[in-house]
Amino acid sequence: MTQYVFYQTEDRKTTGVQVEPSRYYESGGGFGFSYLRRLPELNTGFIPGPEVLKKIEVKQDQNGCYVDSKAAFFPLSFQADVKQLGNYLMTITLYAEEEEKEVLLFVGRRQLVWRGSLKAQEEWSQSFPVTITDFIPRGETGRFRDGAVKVTVISRSVRLKKLDIKKWKGRTIYLAGDSTVTDQTADYPYNPAESYGGWGQMLPAFLNGACAVSNHAHSGLTTESFRTEGHYKILMEYIREGDICLFQFGHNDQKLEHLGAAGGYRNNLLRYMGEIRKKGVIPVFITPLARNSWLENGKIYDDRLKEYGEEVMQLSKNMAVPVVDLHEMSMEFIKEHGLHQSEPWFYPSDYTHTNDYGAWKMAGFVWKGLIKSGVISSDGKKIPVWEPPKGDVRLSINKGEHL
Repeated sequence: MTQYVFYQTEDRKTTGVQVEPSRYYESGGGFGFSYLRRLPELNTGFIPGPEVLKKIEVKQDQNGCYVDSKAAFFPLSFQADVKQLGNYLMTITLYAEEEEKEVLLFVGRRQLVWRGSLKAQEEWSQSFPVTITDFIPRGETGRFRDGAVKVTVISRSVRLKKLDIKKWKGRTIYLAGDSTVTDQTADYPYNPAESYGGWGQMLPAFLNGACAVSNHAHSGLTTESFRTEGHYKILMEYIREGDICLFQFGHNDQKLEHLGAAGGYRNNLLRYMGEIRKKGVIPVFITPLARNSWLENGKIYDDRLKEYGEEVMQLSKNMAVPVVDLHEMSMEFIKEHGLHQSEPWFYPSDYTHTNDYGAWKMAGFVWKGLIKSGVISSDGKKIPVWEPPKGDVRLSINKGEHL
């Protein structure tokens, strides 16, 4: 096990690696605070503009390292190299100097693992599994080695006190899909209402550390290009017997004539099911997330993915593959709220891609569906609420009402 210690101490008995606030990952490699990498996916998924970067100062006291972000919500991001790829357990210890109404904790490429509140002078610790694999970043054609664990804390001034890392042999949920599933990046100062969010990057927060999540979904992918561009090859190299693999496609397939619901789309899914089952993996169909698409200015809902959802449901029945009908659940949610009242859960002026609030909502639907289908077990908890602010989003963000 490797331990990183972020608080000031003169105790010579401390065996962990002492981290200074001036230690940046690019400055010496190995470990450090992570803000400067060229590709966001090789960093933590958060993107700082040049002017914002100048305002970020990592501070340190006897309780840990932190970014004082009372005026703006800057993430505290840290990453550390590991010796080999695979599964690791990260035990993260935080400390709240003052009461924090909401703290967001991300790992990897902006995967949310915990949301909660901390009392003043409270020390909090919890363990989360992660999977470190090669991957193909957005806009790239070749695979990159991502050999580091990453942690990001979003709060007003919560301290990162300790980080313990060790190998882990538990179960992993692998994700195959498109932009509505992928680990989306986000600008900072962080604004969940104006950050693209894939439900796959919110799913870990519902699992309470029971499974790692390895997200190989990417923007623009179809059932065909997921294979031809090399993403599927990477997934198949790492996935193991007893793991779970979720498949959600359709948004981009429907743009191509040869990938019609009853044609190439169906045939590609059939092939995936056969191959993944040979590995001893549990495949799960996820019907495509519904769009916020309407006719006559919001009077009639326009179900543009109906054929793809129906095809998946039929395949599930024919092949005895578990299914989560996300299309139906998300469509009913959208229809219940209406065109304009659904917009706060979507990225501004976008009717397909959710923001972080919408991604959280959809991940809750998927989590509930996985339990119902018997793929994972329930720990008895209810789906936590994370709602977009009411009224003017910008004004609410400035007041800190989203945190």
